[in-house]
Parts: sequence; C-alpha cells; structure tokens
Amino acid sequence: NNFIMKKRKKLVFICSGKSFYEIYPIINSIKNEYIITAIYDDDKKYYKKKIFDIPIKIGIENARKEKNSLFVFGIGSYNNRIQRSQIFKKLDIKKEFFPNIIDPTSKIAKNSKLGYGNIIYPYSIICSNSKVDDFCHLTYSTIIAHNVRIGSFTLIGSRSSILNNSKLSKNVFIGASVTIGENLKIDSKSSILFGSVVIRDCDKGKTYFGNPAELIKI
Repeated sequence: NNFIMKKRKKLVFICSGKSFYEIYPIINSIKNEYIITAIYDDDKKYYKKKIFDIPIKIGIENARKEKNSLFVFGIGSYNNRIQRSQIFKKLDIKKEFFPNIIDPTSKIAKNSKLGYGNIIYPYSIICSNSKVDDFCHLTYSTIIAHNVRIGSFTLIGSRSSILNNSKLSKNVFIGASVTIGENLKIDSKSSILFGSVVIRDCDKGKTYFGNPAELIKI
C-alpha cells in the first residue's frame, strides 16, 4: 500500500461545493492514479474544515503554492457558468497542470481530441473526430456525436446529446436532457435549458427553452 501511495499523483481540487461531491467518486474510480491532498475555496465558512479528511484551504489563488501537484478545476454550475473562465484566470496556473478526469465507464474515440482540465462523467460517449477544448464538464451519459466541436468552459448536463457536425462556442451551458440537432452553431455564453430540442442556431449570450427551443427572457 505504501508503494501505491508513493506512485499516486498529488491532486489539488479547486472548489469545495456540490461539484466536489460529484467529481470525487470519479477521481476515486481511476484506480491508483491520484490522491487529493487539498481543497481550495474562497468561501471563508470552510476555514479550517475538512471533507473526507481532506483539508480545505481558503483563497483559490493560493493553490499555485502547492508543489509537485496537479489540479482539478471543479467549479461548475448554472449560477457561475459565465464567471468560470474569469475564476480560472485568478488561479494563475498553466492549463497543462490540469489533467483530464475521465470516468472509466466513458467511451472516447481514439481520433477524438481533448484539451486540458476536462471532466467526463460516467457513461459518456465522445465519437470520432470530435474535439473538446479546455475545462469542459460533460456530465452523466452525455453523447457527443462525430465531428462535433465543444468550446472551452462549456457545461453539458446529464443525458444530453450533441449531434453530428455541430459547434458549441466557449462558455455555453446545456441543461439536462437537451438535444442539439446536426450542423448547428451554438454561440458563446448562450444557455439552453433542460429538456429542450434545438433545431436552429443559437445567438451569443441568449437563453433558449422548449421543443423546438425558442428564445426566452429570464
């Protein structure tokens, strides 16, 4: 056991909120690969507290002081979807130090491409010649068809499907059980709410809902 512990890579988790409890089991399912040594958060209510005996440290900008470590950018929710890229800049850590965290039950085609810091939840599928940029969350049972492009800091809810040749720009939010049709463009900072079926392009910064999805104000 001591030998295994020495071989495991130290992993520092950014965010002690709900995302931690979702991603923690995925990290544990990657046998003997990582050990979480610290959690960083900006919320002072976590000062000197622990989760699963892992110490929580205040001030995410201090995470860069962790030596010989890799990092998980675990911040991901509807409420902070637009701020995620800004929060990441605050870390001032090169993206190359953020490995892709991929649940072993997921299937990823050999000729697809992943950037850095992506988190792929259980039972997700990425088909051939698709590309996922950096710091995306593909949650439970996400399906990415072939020749799809997913921009950085995009969040995709459970059981959602992105069909062939569609392109999602940066900071897109896709709710649970959404279907994006073929050959569509979903522009940056747009949101598509749960259960929607998208059959036409979506404009920058707008919110869509329904079957077929229509522009709404919230």
